Amino acid sequence: MRFVQDNLYPLLATLALTFAIVFWFGAPNPPPIKAQTLIAEPWSLPKEAEHDAKKPLDVINARNLWGIVATNAPKEPEWHVLGIVRSGLDRFILLAFEGKPIEMLKAGDALPDGVKIMQIEKDRFFVMTPDKKKLAFGIYKNEPAK
Repeated sequence: MRFVQDNLYPLLATLALTFAIVFWFGAPNPPPIKAQTLIAEPWSLPKEAEHDAKKPLDVINARNLWGIVATNAPKEPEWHVLGIVRSGLDRFILLAFEGKPIEMLKAGDALPDGVKIMQIEKDRFFVMTPDKKKLAFGIYKNEPAK
């Protein structure tokens, strides 16, 4: 076994390397690339198609996707909650709307759109709509109402 390791393995490695060198340098060269003759053609930019931006808008308006839109509907006041404040056991909502000074509302008061505040917690408040539905409003942007 020692004879094989000492003599045959180096001989096989030498033969493999010799074959690799012969095949590498013995391979034929690729055919030369033929030069193509250039044809002088006049060219020009394609003409830009005329685009009418009003046409797609007219198609959308003609379909009436959003139903009948009331144009004379009264505008509800814009309001948003700035925060909830606690004073002793009482909690208040700091409310700002349409350029008026900040108001402090407590449970039982009404919001500018007429819904009544039922309950105020540390991070949300509950209101009762005119159709007796209880809704929750959170003061954080990404918080789902519960």
